[in-house]
Amino acid sequence: MEETGSVRGGVNKSRRYLLGAIPVAALAVAACGSEKSDDSAMQDEPPPPRPSTPEDAIQVLMDGNERFQKREPQIRSTAQIDAIWGEITHSQAPFAMVLGCADSRLAPEVLFDQFVGDVFVVREAGNIAVSATNLGSLEFGHAVLKAKALVVLGHSSCGAVDAAFTNATPGGNIQSIVDAIKPGIVGASDLDDAIVRNVRATIDTVRKDSKLLADAEKSGALKIAGAVYDIKTSTVRLI
Repeated sequence: MEETGSVRGGVNKSRRYLLGAIPVAALAVAACGSEKSDDSAMQDEPPPPRPSTPEDAIQVLMDGNERFQKREPQIRSTAQIDAIWGEITHSQAPFAMVLGCADSRLAPEVLFDQFVGDVFVVREAGNIAVSATNLGSLEFGHAVLKAKALVVLGHSSCGAVDAAFTNATPGGNIQSIVDAIKPGIVGASDLDDAIVRNVRATIDTVRKDSKLLADAEKSGALKIAGAVYDIKTSTVRLI
């Protein structure tokens, strides 16, 4: 019963964060507009992320996850949001890419505390990259949009990896996901180990099947990293 209450408390905290943090913060700043000029309000707000190196891009993501863990999101006023919206209407310049699972609890922009336009996200169950379209999307994110980093993001309690680990046979097109994961997790001792192995296997697939991304990594223009998100603690751990 205590464990259930703890999990429920974590879920409630996450819901409060997702549903309330950004809108309430924006409204609070807007409500203070009569006390501060637009210029002074803008000076107090976080600048848009502009990391200069691939390593810096990874650090920006990890700093954002730390804010998410603490339930201390970046606060933006309606004026800054309008300014950002004006910029992204014409173009996009995400500083990083995330290849994540399709799990509804895994929203990279939220758990890394980034805003619309900051992160180029590709998602598929099991965070795999076996299709040419997935790899093509990631290549576009780097070659055209100039994203400096790629994080392959697995997560705890991943149903797709669990199905592969337990040799489930769901049938239909779901089976293709399970079959794609199985080779990379051979020898896993438990589900957590399988999740980590799957992330590493996906990175190997990206490097093997995308010359563009592999060459970019070798040149230092791109950093490819693996990570696992723990749903209970809201923590992203680099592996």
